[in-house]
Amino acid sequence: MSAAAPERTCRPGFGLAADDEQLAAKGDGGGPYAHALHDDRGGMGVPVREKRMLEFMGQITDKPEWQRKVYDEAIVAKWREEASRKVEVQGVEDVYLSEDMFDYCMKELRDKAEYCEKTGIITVLDSELYLAKSDTLVPEDLVKCLKEAVAPLEDVPESKKDWHPESDEKVLDLLHPSLFPLRYGLTKVLPEGKVPLDDCLAYIGKGETTKPFDTTKTKCPEFYGIHQWLPSDLRWTPEGLEIASYVNNLHPRDHKDLYKVLQEFATAAVPLLEHVVVKRNPDKDKGDPPLEARMSIAGTSDEDFSIPEGLVYPGFTKPEEEYDEDELDDIMYSEEYADWKTSVWVLNQIEPKSYEPRIPKNKPDFRKLFPNGLQVIFKLANIHLTPEKPDYDGGSWHIEGALNDHICATALYYYDQDNITDSYLAFRQRIDEEEMMMQPAQSEFRSLELYMDIENDGSTIQDLGRVLTREGRMLAFPNVVQHQVQPFSLVDKTRPGHRKILAMFLVDPHLNVLSTSVVPPQRRDWWAEEVRKVPRFGKLPMEVFDLNIEQVEDFPISWEDALKYREELMDERSAVVNSHDEKWAEYTFNFCEH
Repeated sequence: MSAAAPERTCRPGFGLAADDEQLAAKGDGGGPYAHALHDDRGGMGVPVREKRMLEFMGQITDKPEWQRKVYDEAIVAKWREEASRKVEVQGVEDVYLSEDMFDYCMKELRDKAEYCEKTGIITVLDSELYLAKSDTLVPEDLVKCLKEAVAPLEDVPESKKDWHPESDEKVLDLLHPSLFPLRYGLTKVLPEGKVPLDDCLAYIGKGETTKPFDTTKTKCPEFYGIHQWLPSDLRWTPEGLEIASYVNNLHPRDHKDLYKVLQEFATAAVPLLEHVVVKRNPDKDKGDPPLEARMSIAGTSDEDFSIPEGLVYPGFTKPEEEYDEDELDDIMYSEEYADWKTSVWVLNQIEPKSYEPRIPKNKPDFRKLFPNGLQVIFKLANIHLTPEKPDYDGGSWHIEGALNDHICATALYYYDQDNITDSYLAFRQRIDEEEMMMQPAQSEFRSLELYMDIENDGSTIQDLGRVLTREGRMLAFPNVVQHQVQPFSLVDKTRPGHRKILAMFLVDPHLNVLSTSVVPPQRRDWWAEEVRKVPRFGKLPMEVFDLNIEQVEDFPISWEDALKYREELMDERSAVVNSHDEKWAEYTFNFCEH
């Protein structure tokens, strides 16, 4: 009896259409996780008062010893006084936090303190979705190992430094997935079997070439590209995760120590990522996001305003009680009365609902749900500022990757920082304009505008807030909200400063995408090193050997071609971001139509 034929590789882009979402055999029943480009889901919107509550709780959880301070009544009293300051929304004065808002925040902060004590995790900006931060999940000795393992990538001649394009030599790419990515029609894939991590260099050039990908034949061509970032496969071990296939652009022999460090960081990121992924088909009865708002704005109308006590309409010629019903109606429905009323009325501010704990429920257990492991894309980048270039202007609003990357969540770790001002990562979402348009009474939408800080005919994009990104912090968020790096500068303008970041992009574990487990390395320089070990090539003078290598066309990919393809990939991603922004810009509020 003959042996069974080996199983043929079948993944989106090889054996399946590149836009095919082939579900893995093991899943959580909710299908793939939500993705901003795929689902175009609008949020319910966060009242501006609730946004201030989120901001306040974020600031408190950034304080040293905050878990103790939330129980110190003297400190809490000081915070209460500070929170009573005045603010304005569209010209309407309000208090930063009312007494009810402050009391609600303190109850929630004490719950967060208990949860952080148990898990090391703090949920932030958790109005509808969870974002999560932690300052304790990564031990100091692991950070030290990361710095030591990354040093060889940093300590290279100036001519070898890869400054990110259009960054004015401020962003230094140490490890970037946009170099040597999968390129449909060029990249080779093993039709059978796997690329072994320890011997991956011997597989360079092996495999079948992927077919070109015609993005115009997809349902949303503006969100796809002819490139895909290549993740590494990570498998479960009793200790956590272990890298099972090479990290794209990270030489597995030269950087073996960094491989060990990266898998420990991926292990540390799992609990945060489990908090933030969003089901495409949530089960609200089990506590799946979207979460219930802390404040209700249902059924708004002009009844949300009141005329200050003792103020009388100047158009009355006699006491109001002396008018009969018809006379009073004539006055009350007159244009003059309406103008006067809107000039003097006061908004009745909404207060939080009765407090209910917001402890995360029904979180996925990745090890249980996805026993075959996870796929992760790693990136390492430094931002360097100098006295000549003292300011970083910030980044663009974006989501991560194109649709064919299938990134469902991101974990960032800020592992080194010196001589720079505080930096933040900001987040925003699109409000579901149809749901919002059903909230106010016909033509009585002014209170809703003030409650939500939105405008009729205005944009549906809502800023959610920002999270401090300081040294030693890991931050995770789902790929359903846009994010933007905020500007920062040198503190001491006379000396340089920097911040160093490890990014881990989680590929939706419901899917099995083309990864380095089936795509052999594509780098010509790595291949040349292996060829040089062959005795007859090793005897050649280096100049002659290099000339022979230069005669190779197309594949493996040269550094020069890699830079060209990176530029094309970046253009693709810019087009994806612009298309997403344009799509969001199409949505506006129209409260006069329902």
